[in-house]
Amino acid sequence: MSASREKKQRQTVAPSDKNSKAYSEQAAYKRKVRTYTAIGVVVAILVAALITWNSGFFQRRATAATIGDTKVSVSELGYYYYNIRYMYAYYYGAVDPNTPDNEQMYDEEEGKTYRDFFLESALSQAQNDKALYDAAVEAGYSKSDIQEDLDERIDSAKSAAKTSAVSYRAYIQSMYGQYITPSVYEDLEARSLLATKYYNDVYTDTKESFTETDLEDYYSEHKDDADTFKYSYLYFKADKVEETDDEGNTLSNDEISKLKEEAMAAAKTKADEALAAYQEGTDVAKLISETSPSNSADHTTVVGASSLSSIYKDKLLELEKDQGAVVENTDAGYYVVIFHDRYQDKTTPATIRDILIKAETTTDEDGNTVAPTQEAWDAAKAKAEEVMAKWEESDKTAEAFGKLAEEYSASSTASNGGVTTGVKSGTLNDDRNSWLFEEERATGDVTMVQHQDNPDSTSAYFGYHITYFQEWEEESWKQTVRSALTTDAMTDWSDELLGGDAYATALADGAKYFGY
Repeated sequence: MSASREKKQRQTVAPSDKNSKAYSEQAAYKRKVRTYTAIGVVVAILVAALITWNSGFFQRRATAATIGDTKVSVSELGYYYYNIRYMYAYYYGAVDPNTPDNEQMYDEEEGKTYRDFFLESALSQAQNDKALYDAAVEAGYSKSDIQEDLDERIDSAKSAAKTSAVSYRAYIQSMYGQYITPSVYEDLEARSLLATKYYNDVYTDTKESFTETDLEDYYSEHKDDADTFKYSYLYFKADKVEETDDEGNTLSNDEISKLKEEAMAAAKTKADEALAAYQEGTDVAKLISETSPSNSADHTTVVGASSLSSIYKDKLLELEKDQGAVVENTDAGYYVVIFHDRYQDKTTPATIRDILIKAETTTDEDGNTVAPTQEAWDAAKAKAEEVMAKWEESDKTAEAFGKLAEEYSASSTASNGGVTTGVKSGTLNDDRNSWLFEEERATGDVTMVQHQDNPDSTSAYFGYHITYFQEWEEESWKQTVRSALTTDAMTDWSDELLGGDAYATALADGAKYFGY
């Protein structure tokens, strides 16, 4: 091959090698791009999944329990769980909201934690709501029956959220757990309201169904449960025994036992002396004043023997009218109990409506209430007279009075139209008592009276009561019996409603999201 030809061949081959190398590099780059793209997609998917997981999307949809064939999601069970938990944490103070529920014991003996208790209670409430809701729908109830109450609850929650400067969703989650959503909350509120309405309607119908004969028959067989018991007691608690001497040395068991015996003996001596003084003619009020017992009650009344303390109930029921006895409260002290009376309470309580217009008070440097000034009294009276004028201009029905109570009353009954039931003589500690029980009253009668308290009282208030007489109720013993019959009947009804497998409950895997 000539030199010129070889050179020409090299020139021909050279570009081909370069192209091949370029193609190889390009292919490698494309493979790398595809690899990185694939990795990027996987990472993006994982990030999205993590964000979704942290949002609670999957958790809230997990099945936390079953009621019959119905699955209850974590979101739904949380509505009940956290509602119960909120009550125990912030109203009862029984649990620390900052400590996991499974680390706080509800029952040490049974080894039951608050998580166990809350789950058990939540599932029971969910079961009850579902059974009642289903029965309500079957009976023809619908959401329209509770729409007004539902709207009020939702509006209240939204208003609270706004006041707290958080979103509606965030507020709901602060109350019912992180997995709740507004839609689930509103649906369960509707179901709960409808279930409650249905139950209350059944309860009312059941309560009104019992005849006079039913009441009398029940009373004759359950007098201990229906009679009213009047009695007095004085309790003398044994002094606390220190388990160390003056120098801080621990006493022996025998020494401690001897001291406890001496403390109990001293308490018994006080009780024996008090009983002797009573038997010699000292009345109970004076006896309490002179002996300063640890606890006492002068002519108190309870309905039903089951309401009496188990410590002295049996002994008290053995006594004749105005007899007394000393009863030991094991290793703690002694009671003096005095039986006064047992009777079928035939009094007829009243239902009233009331509007309270308070007179403004101040406090002294020690924080004690100072009675209103004359100026404050005059302002309260003027306001009360203004409300009375509005009453006179109304159609003078109970409903009209109730609306005025809702608008103007400072009493806790205002939200219920000012209604108070079961008012007996002596319940009202001002001139309303004589107005109500010492004269003939007719539905619609109204009075305005001034109320003055002792400023030293912890519950002292001052102002004017505008009171409306609504009706005389059934005799007290009949109300007691009717209530007992209704309770028994509703228990049987509820047991039948929840019986069988239709509403059998069980926790599921999603329950793991609660209490840790």
